Amino acid sequence: MSLRRFAQENYASGSPRTPDPNSPSVATRRKPRISYGIHRSPADTPSVSSSIPFDWDAARSRAPPPYATPLKIRDLPSTIAFHIAIFPDNLPLPSSKICARAIAAALHVFNLCMHASYEAEYNWDDASSSRRSSWFDWTTPLALLLILFSLYNTYKVYSRRKTYKFHRRTEPLASPHAKFVVTDVDLEPLPQPSAAQRAWSAAVYAFSASWRFLLGFNPPARPSPPRIKTSRVQELEMWDPNELELELFTWYSPVHALIWFFMGYINWLLAIVLMFLISVQLNALVSMYTLLLKDRLILSAESMKEYNDIFVTPRLNPIRRDVAVMTHQSEIVNVWED
Repeated sequence: MSLRRFAQENYASGSPRTPDPNSPSVATRRKPRISYGIHRSPADTPSVSSSIPFDWDAARSRAPPPYATPLKIRDLPSTIAFHIAIFPDNLPLPSSKICARAIAAALHVFNLCMHASYEAEYNWDDASSSRRSSWFDWTTPLALLLILFSLYNTYKVYSRRKTYKFHRRTEPLASPHAKFVVTDVDLEPLPQPSAAQRAWSAAVYAFSASWRFLLGFNPPARPSPPRIKTSRVQELEMWDPNELELELFTWYSPVHALIWFFMGYINWLLAIVLMFLISVQLNALVSMYTLLLKDRLILSAESMKEYNDIFVTPRLNPIRRDVAVMTHQSEIVNVWED
């Protein structure tokens, strides 16, 4: 066996002798194919990717792949269309809470600057003995616009709903947001007739109706479209507020806008303290209630997991042991042979 291995290794590595390269037999001789012995492992053979090491630095820096420039130019329209389709999700924006707090802070600063400018003009008019008799000035439309913005944000917060349909529930749900509705059972939409089919159907109906009118008969009935399978199920509308709108509501609600509208140079300190307390109270209430919902989800998930581990899984997959009982042929009684 050792001699066979030695011969195979010599044949794989070539002859130890070095012939003359100018010899015609060497020029016409074909290069022998590399062969490996059976005793060698496949791991010893050269791999296709062994000569191309993996570029870990490019992977850590998330560098773009080294594609050719024509490929990049060819894929440029599809790349632009993809970024337009996912806009504005592809923008590197901060989190929803930070955006909402920045918008609320900008609105409060705008209100403060507006009131400071109004008070400066009022003091100047008082010093020049020219009082303004009308309560409507340039700050009134801006204040009303901010109040409308806060009301619109409040409407968006309370009007966002997510609908769930219960196809297996027959008893009414104990919720004021649940109701029975008629829904489509077919998951795929029915195929609609083509334009040629609709034109042919209209032409046939017009021809039949004209002849029936001339003969004094009633007009034909129009072909009814295919009926959709419907079912009466329960629908639950659940409140699903947006995080940005809810955070903006806690820091700039309609109450804040009204306080800014009625704030004057006498009660400005009390108004600012009152707005701060309202914002802190609303933010704390929303945060605690959100944590409460998350804790309930965790509790229900863990309760179901423990129930499955203790009661369901042991009964579905019980541990059994097969026991075979040996017997002898003489103990088997065949009634057909007796």
